[in-house]
Amino acid sequence: MAYRSIITVFSICIGSFSIHAQDRMFVRTYQSLTLAKGAKDLELWSTYRTGRQYFYNRLDQRLELEVGLTDKLQTSVYLNVEHSAEGAHLDTLGGIADTSSSGIIKSTLFSVSSEWKLKLSDPVANAIGSALYAELTIAPSEVEVEGKLILDKKTSKNIFALNVVGEYEVGFDVKKGKTEKEKELKAEVDLAYMRLLKAHVGLGLELRNHNVIVKNHVEHAAMFGGPTLFYSNTNFFIILNVLPQWCNLKVNEANSKSLDLSEFEKVESRLLIGFSF
Repeated sequence: MAYRSIITVFSICIGSFSIHAQDRMFVRTYQSLTLAKGAKDLELWSTYRTGRQYFYNRLDQRLELEVGLTDKLQTSVYLNVEHSAEGAHLDTLGGIADTSSSGIIKSTLFSVSSEWKLKLSDPVANAIGSALYAELTIAPSEVEVEGKLILDKKTSKNIFALNVVGEYEVGFDVKKGKTEKEKELKAEVDLAYMRLLKAHVGLGLELRNHNVIVKNHVEHAAMFGGPTLFYSNTNFFIILNVLPQWCNLKVNEANSKSLDLSEFEKVESRLLIGFSF
């Protein structure tokens, strides 16, 4: 009897963790869930991108501290590091390599981000879950503001999520001794589905439509999609996603190929490990 009682209490604790101490089961597509008041998550992100028209590898790393302010409002702060290595090239026509160039250019960029998420409705108790999301990122040479409308639904075995995303970016450059601003708008739609194989194991699919708009014209658009694996335990969770590019949605003279490998990469993989305390 004592053994069964211990198992019962342990199961309740696990269930409470799943409901109150974790707000995500996808790496890219956000859900409307928020951490309970006072709950905290520490998350480690690693995103590897590779494959352009020239040699290109990039590793993005992010350290996030997430805190539940109320049962419907959470905030977080990120420390971001971006490492990239690319073959020397003259990018005059959307990434077409200059064969007279040689060598590898390496760079490391740092930035900080602040994120806020407000839960409007619950994906289980209500017909559909919903939330509003805002993020500000500041780097030495650029500033980004991002907003999301989050919609989702959760049943005993299935999770559906849809994000409509808008991002406004202002970058700074110096040309002939004068500082210039470069403005860019990004519009994105993320769609995700996951089947829960067990209470703490899920296998799903994430789709991403990414568009880059410059001076009111769509310059780049591509579709991505790939599998997501989720696993959680009493005090941590792991999410892994592989997201290959499926097709180029904005074919033009500068980029007439089936994949857009001037603005985007051929494959993006992301590993997210989270700890609750």
